Amino acid sequence: MARSALALLVVGAVASPGSAAAAAKPLPQQWWFTSWGVEDRLWTSSRGQGVTVAVIDTGVQASLPDLNGAVLPGMDAESGSGDGRTDVDRTESNGHGTAMASLIAAQGRGTGLLGVAPNAKILPVVAQSKPAYAKGIRFAADRGAKVISLSQALPGACPADLQEAVTYALGKDAVVVAGAGNDGNGSNSSMSPANCAGVVAVGAVDAQFRPWVKSQRQSYVTVAAPGVQTSAILRDGKVSFGSGTSDATALTSAAVALIRAKFPNMSNREVVQQVIGSAMDVGPSGRDPQTGFGFIRPYRVFNGTVPKNGANPVFEAYDRQAKNAQKTEEPSGGGGPKGGADMASVIVLVAWVVVGAVIALVMLFVLMRRRKKGRPAPLGPVPGATPSFGAPYPQQGQMPPGPGPQGQGPGPQGYPPQGYPQQPPQQGPPQGPPQGGYAPQTHMDIPQQPRTQQDIPQQPRTQQDIPQQPPPRQ
Repeated sequence: MARSALALLVVGAVASPGSAAAAAKPLPQQWWFTSWGVEDRLWTSSRGQGVTVAVIDTGVQASLPDLNGAVLPGMDAESGSGDGRTDVDRTESNGHGTAMASLIAAQGRGTGLLGVAPNAKILPVVAQSKPAYAKGIRFAADRGAKVISLSQALPGACPADLQEAVTYALGKDAVVVAGAGNDGNGSNSSMSPANCAGVVAVGAVDAQFRPWVKSQRQSYVTVAAPGVQTSAILRDGKVSFGSGTSDATALTSAAVALIRAKFPNMSNREVVQQVIGSAMDVGPSGRDPQTGFGFIRPYRVFNGTVPKNGANPVFEAYDRQAKNAQKTEEPSGGGGPKGGADMASVIVLVAWVVVGAVIALVMLFVLMRRRKKGRPAPLGPVPGATPSFGAPYPQQGQMPPGPGPQGQGPGPQGYPPQGYPQQPPQQGPPQGPPQGGYAPQTHMDIPQQPRTQQDIPQQPRTQQDIPQQPPPRQ
């Protein structure tokens, strides 16, 4: 009842999306606003203005009051038609892409729910398969998206075309974020696109910064973000409560949008390093496979307390992948296996030319001597007889004796597929909650600052503000 009154008050007070976002307050159950200090630590200098966030998902219901004016024309990477501004999700999720977009840029004009980056623009892309993910990532990069958010994925290694699309987006200065996965307490599969090199993989934690039980346990997990008992808007305009790394991914993407708006000259590589360096260790000591380097704290990036020379395992892994891919594509030089074989062939050919010339000279000498004696010159060896000189003639179709061409050695080895041993990829759209995740192979423990009251993210105002048993978001 109070929430409806708040929504009516907001709608009556403001008319434009920008002013609505500025006047509205987050709903009480949006506990991450308190934990991150969004209103007093982030919004004082950035609301995501000038930044486009691509949401590669099921499309976004752009006609909703809460998203009015925030959604740009996008694309449907599955059908090739449409602009992505209609959510095609007809599953139990009832609008997964819309929910993710609302966590990022909701205006608070219908339900009262606000996104973390309400002044950012959403670029919607419909994609439910790995080939479509690749198309969507390239499309988003070409449209200037500085953040590409993928709150879904499929089991299996990162395929070549998807890795190439991520590489393309990184070359366009985008930050690519994907969910770690939602079956950590089950099959715990490796997920792509989050296991592609260069992707920030996100796990989920609750309001007490405890890892979500279903969050993937994989070495590719980079950081963790709010993803338990979260509220979002579905395609029918209603607020839904749920949990998942999908939500954690969208909220991380929104935080990155705030950083990119605040620091427009900071490269994607620097942004990722700062996000990792801001993390608070919330799991086992040091980096762990469920929360990575820990719970991200974007306000530490804003206040300049994150070292600028910290480790960046996401881009270190990407650099290794790119280097190996380049080696695979380089042609063999003249001194390599192919060049050695060609040289051997030339030497053999020259040798046989010399031998043939010697034989011709000898035969000419014999012919001239026999002419002097009045006998006919031989036309060749007599069948079955041993030639008068040299080695036996080669038979028809045989190679001459002597050293043959050198065999060609194996070429440069291809770069192994990203990810870890897993089950074969499923066909068709993903079943169950969309999910995803990537694996930097280095280890780094972020030195922690003293846990002062000011530095530790705050918990929600009251326990009653959080739904106790929300239905899972599918």
